[in-house]
Amino acid sequence: MLQELRIKNFAIIDELSISFSKGLNILTGETGAGKSIILNAVQLLRGEKAGEELVRSEEEEASIEALFDLSENPNLLKKFTDEKIEEPYLLIKRIILRSGRGRVYINGNLATLSMLSDISEELLSIYGQHEHQLLQKVETHIDILDEFGELVDLRREFQRYFEKYTSQLEEIKKIREIREKGAKERELMEFQSREIEAANIRLDEEDALKAERSILINAKRLSDFANYSEELLYSGEGSAIEKIQMILRQGHEVSHIDPKLLELTKNLESLLIQLEEIAIEFRDYSSKIENNPERLEEIENRIEELERLKHKYGKTLEDVLAYKKRIDETLRFFSSDEDKLKELESSLEPLKKNVFELGERLSQERKRVSIELKKAVEKELASLGMRRTIFEVYFEEVPISEKGKDRVEFLISPNPGEHLKPLAKIASGGELSRIMLAIKRILAKIGGRQVLIFDEVDSGIGGSIAEVVGRKLKELSKYHQVICVTHLPQIACFADRHYNVRKEVRGGRTTTRVTQLEKEAIIDEIARMLGGIKITEKTRAHAKEMIENAKW
Repeated sequence: MLQELRIKNFAIIDELSISFSKGLNILTGETGAGKSIILNAVQLLRGEKAGEELVRSEEEEASIEALFDLSENPNLLKKFTDEKIEEPYLLIKRIILRSGRGRVYINGNLATLSMLSDISEELLSIYGQHEHQLLQKVETHIDILDEFGELVDLRREFQRYFEKYTSQLEEIKKIREIREKGAKERELMEFQSREIEAANIRLDEEDALKAERSILINAKRLSDFANYSEELLYSGEGSAIEKIQMILRQGHEVSHIDPKLLELTKNLESLLIQLEEIAIEFRDYSSKIENNPERLEEIENRIEELERLKHKYGKTLEDVLAYKKRIDETLRFFSSDEDKLKELESSLEPLKKNVFELGERLSQERKRVSIELKKAVEKELASLGMRRTIFEVYFEEVPISEKGKDRVEFLISPNPGEHLKPLAKIASGGELSRIMLAIKRILAKIGGRQVLIFDEVDSGIGGSIAEVVGRKLKELSKYHQVICVTHLPQIACFADRHYNVRKEVRGGRTTTRVTQLEKEAIIDEIARMLGGIKITEKTRAHAKEMIENAKW
């Protein structure tokens, strides 16, 4: 419910505040008094774009504030309760700057026009000749039909399956695209993995191979050195061992002369043993060194293979093996995706079957309830002065989407002999207001409470029809807060709260004033609407009678 509206420096309004009540709120006043300006201000609370020309002359900014009570709008209240707003109130403020873009505040927090539009869709519905109205959005017709037929739960069930189906379909598509895109890449990775695995790399072999290759290349030089060393130490004429043996023989002979030489002799004997062992090792080493061209070629080939793998996959053998590990993990991912793809594809068909079965069921239910909606709307329109209007619900089968397999559009023939045409294109503002009034009357007990604002609902009607419209607005106000701008006393007399809008000139400037009327003032305003400028006792009595009759 819209509790309070404050407007400042907007068009010809300098500052005004209106407190609305539950039920039917009526705004009346002379043509040009500013009623439409007030509605234009409210329109901006729906996220409509605003220009600097709306800012009052000689002012830098305009503002519109609205306080809503959400206690009877559970859906919107829950949304804000989730955001830890304790009280069931929503304060919207919109500022329009002459210097550029304005600002939007929702409960004191900065917001965007998109956020404002989303929220206000659940709060406000404005129906007027020059406004962008719900009925002019063909995509909403299917929502109205589903709400009327109480098909919302069935549609939600369909949507759950449809979302799961489309999500699974998208996942399958994604996996297939990855597979197709990576087919050649996968083939290359499989070859690379096999190539590295076939090489049977050992991390320590490269250094060993290079060492062995060096020995094989220098085999003769090493053999010659070992033989030469063995000869100098042992087998050659005048070898080191032979000379040491001579020293030992003489040493044994003289050591009894000086015992001090005995220790030196023993040390030399130990050295002799070591040299003999070294000479034997040189001899053994020489015997093992061989000139083996076949082995050298084998080593050269192996080293060349390892260098080639390093050139392709990394600077070191560790890098090569790490690369193989990475591509093997990727290949395992491809393999798991294949398993997942098979699983998804096998479960997709029954899911698709459920979607299309529910879509067909939803479509059949819509076609059934469309007949009931046609009858109900035509009956309401007849009582609203559109007696011979034909209303139809047009169905077109379209590719299945989140709303099902149907495109729904309301068609109308407001005059006898005319062909049915799209409601959104041919209905006048007054007709749209009455059609929406009829639909809102039908849907009144369904869904959360909204603020319904009617402008020019009395366009093209009068007399008894105007009274019928007034009674229907009154009945509608039992379920929604209704704010109605009217020129007809037959409608105004049903008000729960009546406001008069007028223009005043203060300090040489025109401004709009809004006054809440009470008792005698209400009678005077209804009398003015009945009799024009001059109000007589007769018109006042008539006005009083109309107000009394409206209570019944």
